[in-house]
Amino acid sequence: MSLQAPSVTALRFPPILWHAPLRDPTGYAEEARHFLFALHAYGAPIAAREIRWNDRVAGLPPHQEQLLQQLLLKPPHPRSVYVLHILGSHLRPAPDARASIGRTMFETDRLPPGWAEACNRMDAVWVPSAFNRETFAFAGVKPEKLRVVPGLIDLDQYNPQGPPLALPSDHGFHFLAVFDWSLRKGWDVLIAAFVEEFRPDEDVALLLRVHSSLGYTVPQIYAQIENFLVKELGRDPARIPDILLLDKSLSASELLALYRAADCYVLPTRGEGWGRPFMEAMAMERPTIATGWSGMTAFMNAENSLLIDYTLQEVSEKAAAEIPTFRGHRWAEPSRAHLRQLMRRVFEDRQFGKELGAKARAYLETYFSPAAVVEILHRELLPFVEG
Repeated sequence: MSLQAPSVTALRFPPILWHAPLRDPTGYAEEARHFLFALHAYGAPIAAREIRWNDRVAGLPPHQEQLLQQLLLKPPHPRSVYVLHILGSHLRPAPDARASIGRTMFETDRLPPGWAEACNRMDAVWVPSAFNRETFAFAGVKPEKLRVVPGLIDLDQYNPQGPPLALPSDHGFHFLAVFDWSLRKGWDVLIAAFVEEFRPDEDVALLLRVHSSLGYTVPQIYAQIENFLVKELGRDPARIPDILLLDKSLSASELLALYRAADCYVLPTRGEGWGRPFMEAMAMERPTIATGWSGMTAFMNAENSLLIDYTLQEVSEKAAAEIPTFRGHRWAEPSRAHLRQLMRRVFEDRQFGKELGAKARAYLETYFSPAAVVEILHRELLPFVEG
């Protein structure tokens, strides 16, 4: 079935209360802000409440900060549709809500204990893709509760033109990955493919913009990289192409400048609920390389991206020790050899990369713009409009 780009006309919405980690710098929070701002722009009577995960705060542009504050202070309607945008284990219906909807996602082929039961307490569960509709149903979530509501991106906020971020590198080509440091993200596959494919004297560098919700310090991350290079790859860290770790906090405008400074976005993740940084890189017209499995395949395909071959494998004991909820699950194991081929292709054929990046942004504009996704939200919320 081919996708059709909708045309949003006058829409009627019930009152909505959106409860999410709205100030956090994570992908969950960025997605929630996009939903919130888009619904407000299209006239939905919406208020917001904040969940605090940690002390980190996203550096929003002033106009977004002002609007977010306005919506957080707005009194909710006493009979709102309650949308709880959070990890599935925390889903709880709201007393007296017109309806309680969970917005959540997961990265593997199944769910952790307790997720299905929590999801089934809600009136509906919005998952971002057919991938999670299948994995949630497999785990025991009632299929009739599952609805696919994709993430959206406001391309007006993502201008590919403009100044790039000043980098601690003068190389002519930069691969970029932005991620939370864990084995799920495939950093080991990425580093192995990079140092095996490129010589130290080639004009190329790998930029890793990382943070750690698992509590790894920067010295610990450096130590993991060095240990992997030496003990698992048998490489001398002084005789590899440059790998640069960027760990400082970036504002929203600085993150966009970082994407502009990159020539290709690449991350051989083992599984994503959605994969928002892939979407952001595509919005910035960067050629984007990702594993061909899980959430991001909702918006990445062979026409607009480069998808890495993979096999499905049980989560390794090392990864399960890092995040125990993954123990016994399966996820993708990306092909290191195929990743090497894709990285080499983009490095060698710069024009191909530019054309691929332009196709990626155009695809997002057609199918994942605020207008496109607000119409899906309207369809899901319309049954709760009274009168």
